[in-house]
Amino acid sequence: MVGQDATVSGMLIALLCGGHVLLEGVPGVAKTLLVRALSAALSLDTKRVQFTPDLMPGDVTGSLVYDSHTSEFTFREGPVFTNIMLADEINRTPPKTQASLLEAMEERQVSVDGLSRPLPSPFIVAATQNPVEYEGTYPCPRRNWTASCSSSPCRCPDVPKRSKWSAGTRKDLIRAICWLRESGQ
Repeated sequence: MVGQDATVSGMLIALLCGGHVLLEGVPGVAKTLLVRALSAALSLDTKRVQFTPDLMPGDVTGSLVYDSHTSEFTFREGPVFTNIMLADEINRTPPKTQASLLEAMEERQVSVDGLSRPLPSPFIVAATQNPVEYEGTYPCPRRNWTASCSSSPCRCPDVPKRSKWSAGTRKDLIRAICWLRESGQ
């Protein structure tokens, strides 16, 4: 993650301390890639939820579903039941759905139909938002998020770092193509 040293450190600190992180940055600065790379590097389960205006709290936490074979309601876990939950563009969904994460973030559990269900350990919410484009968004309730969440700005790397990254990417791509040709794939 070229040029994102502070953000990577913030993610690791949040994970080690049992906190959560709000990644703020314009599109294209690798917020999602950072979360997925951290998850892969640590062999942790991750799920991504695209927060949209029509997303409901049960879409995040899970809900009771009627099973016609047993004639009973069973609980279907939502994407919050993971180690690292990527809440992509958290400010695009109404406050009610944003609030559905608060119990998970603070108590490491989800309550549905009067029953509390524990979340896996470790558990971290990595929420992203675009700090520039606010049309059609809902402000995150800062007072609720700041209690258990650190904020890490994701900036575009400066020109020398971008050039270094681009050069490295091109070299790696050329090596991969040569390897594929040599191996006959």
